[in-house]
Amino acid sequence: MSKFFKGGQSSSESSDSESSDDVPVNRQPAKGKADFNFLSESEDESPKRIVRASKDKVYDELKENIKTSRNAEKIKDFTKLLTVFESIAKSYDKAKTVMNREGLTIPRFYIRYLVELEDFINAAWEDKDARQSLSKVNAKSLSAIRQKIRKYNRDFDTEISAYREGPDPIGYVSDVEKEGRGSEDGKDDVTPVTDARKQKFDVSSGDDSEDNDWSSDTDDSSESDIDFEGKQMEDLRQYFLKTTKSDSKQGKKIKDRVKHTVEKQRQESDDEGWNIVQVMGEKPLFPNKNDITIESYLKKFNEVNMIRGRKSTNSRAHLRYLQECYDIAVEKNFGPGVLVKVRLTIISALFEMDTKTNAAMDYNAWNKTREAVTTLFDLLIEHPQVIVSVQTNDEEENFHQEDKPFRINGSLALLIKRLDDELIKIFQHADCHSTDYIEKLKGERELCILIEKAQAFVDSHLKNNIFDNTEIATIYLLRIEHLYYKYSLNEHETEQLMDTLCKKIYALKNVMQFRQRAMLCQIYNHALHDRWHKAKDLLLMSHLQAIVDHSDAATQVLYNRTICQLGLCAFRHGMIREAHQGLSEIQNTQRAKEFLAQGVPPRQVDKTQEQEAKERSLQVPYHMHINLELLECVYLICSMLLEIPNIACHEYDARRRLLSRSFHYQLKMSEKSPLIGPPENTREHVVAASRAMLKGDWKKCRDYIINDKMNAKVWNLFRNSPQVKEMVVKRIQEESLRTYLLMYSTVYITVSLDVLCESFELPKQRVYSIISKMIIQEELSATLDEPTNCLIMHRIEPTRLQIAALSLTDKLGQLTENNEQIIEPRGTGRGYAGAGNWYVQRRGDDRTGGDEKPRQRGFHQTDRRGGGGGRKWNTNNKNTYKHQHQHQMA
Repeated sequence: MSKFFKGGQSSSESSDSESSDDVPVNRQPAKGKADFNFLSESEDESPKRIVRASKDKVYDELKENIKTSRNAEKIKDFTKLLTVFESIAKSYDKAKTVMNREGLTIPRFYIRYLVELEDFINAAWEDKDARQSLSKVNAKSLSAIRQKIRKYNRDFDTEISAYREGPDPIGYVSDVEKEGRGSEDGKDDVTPVTDARKQKFDVSSGDDSEDNDWSSDTDDSSESDIDFEGKQMEDLRQYFLKTTKSDSKQGKKIKDRVKHTVEKQRQESDDEGWNIVQVMGEKPLFPNKNDITIESYLKKFNEVNMIRGRKSTNSRAHLRYLQECYDIAVEKNFGPGVLVKVRLTIISALFEMDTKTNAAMDYNAWNKTREAVTTLFDLLIEHPQVIVSVQTNDEEENFHQEDKPFRINGSLALLIKRLDDELIKIFQHADCHSTDYIEKLKGERELCILIEKAQAFVDSHLKNNIFDNTEIATIYLLRIEHLYYKYSLNEHETEQLMDTLCKKIYALKNVMQFRQRAMLCQIYNHALHDRWHKAKDLLLMSHLQAIVDHSDAATQVLYNRTICQLGLCAFRHGMIREAHQGLSEIQNTQRAKEFLAQGVPPRQVDKTQEQEAKERSLQVPYHMHINLELLECVYLICSMLLEIPNIACHEYDARRRLLSRSFHYQLKMSEKSPLIGPPENTREHVVAASRAMLKGDWKKCRDYIINDKMNAKVWNLFRNSPQVKEMVVKRIQEESLRTYLLMYSTVYITVSLDVLCESFELPKQRVYSIISKMIIQEELSATLDEPTNCLIMHRIEPTRLQIAALSLTDKLGQLTENNEQIIEPRGTGRGYAGAGNWYVQRRGDDRTGGDEKPRQRGFHQTDRRGGGGGRKWNTNNKNTYKHQHQHQMA
């Protein structure tokens, strides 16, 4: 035993000697000394630790398995009985070590169990009728356990023979004598307390009487035989319920003697200047601080580190010992290298307080860990000669020899990264709608200060080459990720800071993943501050669209968030088509919440628990969320401004292309509704506005989009809300004009431009520009007559009857061609072309200008518009409005 452990020891120390012979397992702080400064008193006093003897632990495990075995005997489950018997044999092998160490004999309840099990197996084997009725698995297990129990009991022949010959003592009841013997409390035998047994509790030799209760018992009536299973309560009542006056006096004497011993040890320790409490097998770390040298200190520090991570190690006591080592190093002035090494060990122990990887760290513990990391950086800044680097191996490590440079193995960047990951877990497990989340959000400000300090430390040591590129990129990326999603009033300063940080990462080698994330964060920050052209150009030059599918899940989530923010930026600038293309990447999938990592979808059968846990770990904290209702509303408004004129333009074309399938689905659901009430949510407001725009009523459409309810849910979330609403109203006027002209082009012969300007409240130059563009793009078959200031329509559109006839002709031609192929399968019959083919071909040529080319997209490289096989939206309701407008305009 080490020379540092002096003083009294309780008998429970022997049970912990397997884990460590020198380092104590538990230690309570003294009353006169402050507790471990990283753990509060309330945390330390949560649940009290119960110290049990090793003998009780192994015996309880045996008895619990025996209880399970007897339950299996009752239902004759030989398969389970075989499994439990093997577990009992392993538990007994483990118990033999404790029994040999404490000088105990084989417990009587174990011998009794082996005898009863052998008898039960033999009886079951002899009952041939019952054995034949067993299942194949049970019969095989019966044969196996019969052979094993016969072989196993040969090692206990002497004990089993003695048990079979000798009668049970008073208080025992066999299975034959008592049916339905219970085993609820996990005990077996009960030995009556005889006069000889009572003498063991007499106090005759001072403190040694306490040890006599645990060991020094070699007769058959040992303490291991005490069991409460199958007991006759009336026979044992006099031994367990009756308390005599002399017994109470003896118990009082024992308590007084233990109290006197503890007080005596305290007085002796106070004389030496240390407050040592010898309770429950405690051992002092350094009994005498005057004898501590650097060699003895390092030896004890290594011993404390050796018990790290063991199951029998109390993590809080381990932290106290490390803190005590740190205080002694400060007091003895062992040098900065020792202080940094101990501080690194303390931080690692603080991170390992919670062994569950998916569980969130306690916020108070996180704060104390952050303070420990902060003090570590203060130490390193104060003592620049101490180098902490991952490039230092164990052989090169030196933290106590002052004649050599101090070099310690460790990674400062990983400490900061681990703190950031734990804070994200805290946010993920917190209630985002409570005040507790606001309190925990204050920790991010402290973490940002720590990251800035770490960045300054890295910049000051770049010439020393103690950090590799991954560590440097990690520190800079952490700074960027805590900055990119925050809007700043000082846009110019924030832009310069983001550009500087990102260029630091761009200049590093072999950090491809860090470079991608830094670029996405910079694009996000540009879009957040309405720098649309810079964000779009940076995205196009990076070619992230082509490589993001090969990145990790977190980078893909960041890419989705960046695209959505870019779409919102385009909408604020009035670029409706670009905004629609950006938001359609997420909104058309109906899984926006999952793709943006802002919620976990309902549990699916095809996902394992590990996959679901991984998805939860990728969730973005609530304060970084993008409003999903805002995204959906902006997307639907963009779809309305693009799709409603498209519907009016291709009213008679069943093969028109759909720009937004989800928007068409909402319109179709609205049509199927038997009763259309006032809109309630943002989606219904946009659908109602779309119906009004299709009729050409732009004022009603505006009222559905711009109102108090929409202001509270959508428009007030924009920084420049008045400008955005003004832009939306202007686009509604223009698109309503286009829709009106396209819908009623077959009704009017001429339309006055002045009337159009007055109806849609647009300037004449803007109306003239819109109509001219429609004529050039061949959307509208009309001519502008400047002398009369009118729009002359060209009536080339077919009537309803002509459309039905053309449709019937196409179907008959298809039917004829099918019949000809059936009759002459090898022939090349062309069938009946039909009289309407000219119209369809011409309409296609009018729509695309001959050779159709994909429309150029704002920041995407491919055209993903829907095909021409979509279902035509029902426009029967528009017929009633055509006749109402026939004679309103000339």
